[in-house]
Amino acid sequence: MIKQHLLFKFNRFSANEVLAAWENADKSKDVILLESANSDWSIEVDGIQNISHPMFERFLSKIDVFDNGVQLYCKGVYENSNFKTENFIVSLQWISLHENSITMGYWGDYVNIELRSNVECDNGIWKQKDIYYQ
Repeated sequence: MIKQHLLFKFNRFSANEVLAAWENADKSKDVILLESANSDWSIEVDGIQNISHPMFERFLSKIDVFDNGVQLYCKGVYENSNFKTENFIVSLQWISLHENSITMGYWGDYVNIELRSNVECDNGIWKQKDIYYQ
């Protein structure tokens, strides 16, 4: 039986909470820290000069959808493997902004793994394009 704390983390982010963290963040720095006082997350954001704030806010309003896509990917890889669940549990640690794309960087919670999710903007709509382990 899988321990409760090892379950995949679906619906981890609230758009309102993430957008509030963005609104309150010190945007004068090269690396911006978004963190929640109510939830268990903090995310470093770099490259804000590469993208407009409204465009990034549209991404942030859908961050839960993109993170759920990553969690679903990890769950699928786990279900098709012979390894323990903890080998596939990851948390979002950083976001790197580019002109029309965003890279979401994940680290393993229990084992030393890295995962990336690439999200691209196509005609003003953010879409998850690729998820892969490093």
